[in-house]
Amino acid sequence: MESMLLIVAALAEELQVALDLCPKRAKITCGGRKVWTGEHKGNQIWLLKSGTGPRRSAASVERVLARQCPSFILGIGYGGSLDPGLDIGDLVLIRRASLLGSPQGSRVPLADLVPTGSWELSEFPDIMAQAKAAGLNLARGDILTSPWIVGDPAQKLALHRRFQAALVDMETAAIARAAASRGIRYCCVRAVSDRADDTFLAPLGNDPSASTAGRALRALGIGNWIHLYREWKKRTAVARRNLRRFLAWYLEQNYI
Repeated sequence: MESMLLIVAALAEELQVALDLCPKRAKITCGGRKVWTGEHKGNQIWLLKSGTGPRRSAASVERVLARQCPSFILGIGYGGSLDPGLDIGDLVLIRRASLLGSPQGSRVPLADLVPTGSWELSEFPDIMAQAKAAGLNLARGDILTSPWIVGDPAQKLALHRRFQAALVDMETAAIARAAASRGIRYCCVRAVSDRADDTFLAPLGNDPSASTAGRALRALGIGNWIHLYREWKKRTAVARRNLRRFLAWYLEQNYI
C-alpha cells in the first residue's frame, strides 16, 4: 500500500518550504480545507496550512483526518526559544508537547498556566545520529503550546524554569492531540525564530489574567510596527533556511 505523508505548517511561509520541494503538485479541497498533493520517491505527500493557534490548527487537521488517513504527520515551522542555550535557526526535534491552559478557565498570569494535556511525539530510530552525520544541527527537546504569543523574556524564563521545555509555539500540542485521537504517528521539527532573551515580540504578547479592555489598550499602544516586522523577517529568514535543509534531508531519508 502506498504510504502517505501529511506535512502541516501554521503559516504560508513555513509551508512554502515544503511546497518548494514538491514542484509537481496540485491543489484540492479535503474536508473544506485547501491542501496540496504531491509525490516524493513513490510516496504520496499532502501539504496543509493549518493556521495559527491551538483551536484553528487542530480544527484544520481534524477536518482533513476525517476524510484521509495518512501514514504519518510531520509538523514543521518556527518556535520561540525558552532555553537560553538555543540560537536563531537552531532545529529542535520535539520529544513531548504540552498544551497550556488556565485552571478551570480562570484568569491567571501566563507563567501560572498549567498543562491541560501532554503527548509524546514519534521519532525514527537513529534520526539524531543520522542528522548529525549529515551536518544538521538538530537538538531534541520538549515544547509548550500556548493560546497566546509568548514574547516577554521574563515570561519565557518563568516557563522554562517550571517545565524545562526548549520551545514555545501555538500549534504543536493541539495537532498532537488530534493525531493521537486517530492513532496516527506525529513528528515535529521547529526552527528557532526568537531567542529566549529577545524582546521584539514582547509587545505582541498577551496576559490571560488581564481584562479584555486592558488587552485592547495594550494592543493600541504598540508602536513601530515596521520595526517589529523587520526583526521578525530577519530572524525567520534564518529559521526558514535551516528548516529547508532539514526537510530536504528528511524526505531523502524516506522517513514515512
